[in-house]
Amino acid sequence: MRTKFVSVIRKPDAVYGATEQSPFRFEEKANATNDVKYDYVVGKNSAKVIVYPSGSPVKFLKLRFNGDMRHVESVMGDQWERCGVDYPIEWRSVCAGRVLPWFCYAKSKDFIACYGVKTGPDAFVSWQIDPHGVTLFINLLSGNNGTDLLEPLIACEVVQHESLEGEDAFFVAKRFAKIMCDTPVLPSSPIFGVNNWYWAYGKISRESVKQETEQIVRLCDGVKNRPYMIIDDGWQLNRTFGKGAYIGGPWLPNAKFGSMQATAEDIHAKGAKAGLWFRPLLRIGDIPEDAKHEVTAGGVTLDLTHPYTLEQVESDVRSFRSWGFDLIKHDFSTFDTLGWGTITPNFINDKLTNPNRVCYDKTITMATAIKNLYKAIQRGAGNVDVIGCNTISHLTAGIHSCYRASGDTSGRSFEWTRSNGINSMMRLPLNDTFYLVDPDCACFTERVDTSLNLDFLEM
Repeated sequence: MRTKFVSVIRKPDAVYGATEQSPFRFEEKANATNDVKYDYVVGKNSAKVIVYPSGSPVKFLKLRFNGDMRHVESVMGDQWERCGVDYPIEWRSVCAGRVLPWFCYAKSKDFIACYGVKTGPDAFVSWQIDPHGVTLFINLLSGNNGTDLLEPLIACEVVQHESLEGEDAFFVAKRFAKIMCDTPVLPSSPIFGVNNWYWAYGKISRESVKQETEQIVRLCDGVKNRPYMIIDDGWQLNRTFGKGAYIGGPWLPNAKFGSMQATAEDIHAKGAKAGLWFRPLLRIGDIPEDAKHEVTAGGVTLDLTHPYTLEQVESDVRSFRSWGFDLIKHDFSTFDTLGWGTITPNFINDKLTNPNRVCYDKTITMATAIKNLYKAIQRGAGNVDVIGCNTISHLTAGIHSCYRASGDTSGRSFEWTRSNGINSMMRLPLNDTFYLVDPDCACFTERVDTSLNLDFLEM
């Protein structure tokens, strides 16, 4: 007899919610509360979670769906951002406390059940699977504080899917990805070529870029689509090296490049497309005090909820496009907003962001604020392709056409590539359904065996 999976397209069996006035352990029986006003609107194929202003800034909403899940043998979940050694995407046995960002698959002997939310939500959403049911956890924080909603918020739209008996997991995952992302943005042509970070590590010039372009064009002789020459970190005016190196803006060329418009023209003249990297949220210069997030890394990170930040970032990208670049790669925004290792928005840890992080605009969630940043970058780029690096997967989909799926690969140690880059294969179901998946680079240097890199490139 075929086993049954727990449906989440129905009213939950229990709901717990926390505002700034709720106990920290708001879901425990001793003080279980639901101080958040909400609706769970069930439709034919999905359910929308609507959160209302609740008298106090809202923080969390936890929805529980009871049912028999003892038949589940293994579970796979996604990650908030890039995947790799610290945050691998993998099949594992059932662990009730495991946080499964955005979506997950629960595999029994004869079928797979998929649970998720549609891309572009206005909250950080995760799942948990245990032998007695499914939990949906919604993080509504602004910084590490509650969000003072001014109007109803559609936090997320819940979807589910069930495989046919014995169906291959990859094809089930691919089909479910299309359910989660209704309107993907995809490149009009393949994106491939050279990124100069992994051999030069920032020590680049207009001349080195011209030499690299000549090499990649030779390698692509007779290929219909044109390769990209992507200029990574090292072109900007105030770049320094050594301990405490500064790798932020303002985003103007240094003396080794002179003119970025002329550099893009060099690339085009040699038969390649031109790409440019930047770090949108780190700057030095005249910045409004209330637009500053924190002083760090030799400069100031910007508060992405401040209008100045969005205007400045959009203006930067518009300049890159006017210089003639065909692709923009933006980086470090998750780190500059949330910090490393702090994206654990579950019921154990309410510190989604850096300690004492208070946003300029306290009326929007972090998920909304991050999406607004991506949208500002894409507005500046127009119809130019954008690669999000160190960005949030589920929030990138539908805005940018390409997503850097894994942690860094390396031209210094293939072990680093094996630990980080290879795990990007677990996001192949999202390729051409959410965005174009970028697994990062095969880094050919004298310090890494060429045969290993060729294996990685082929994979």
